[in-house]
Amino acid sequence: LKAINPKVTVTFYPYDVTVPIAETTKLLKTIFAKVKTVDILINGAGILDDHQIERTIAVNYTGLVNTTTAILDFWDKRKGGPGGIICNIGSVTGFN
Repeated sequence: LKAINPKVTVTFYPYDVTVPIAETTKLLKTIFAKVKTVDILINGAGILDDHQIERTIAVNYTGLVNTTTAILDFWDKRKGGPGGIICNIGSVTGFN
């Protein structure tokens, strides 16, 4: 991305998507305080474990919903937020 636009800033934060939504909101407050805005949320976490179905659902579904729900409050244009883009990445691994 820097080769395309030297002014771009890309930042990654390690994050466990299975934490309660309050922890997600806390992390987002830290991120928004540091960078002021987030242009895109990429939901890319995913696992497949037939022996741990609850964890699989927590990562693949609940984590996506909680992370998306938490960032929407920061992006809400009615509250002066900038809006943003949500990118959900899936896999066909579950079909095997």
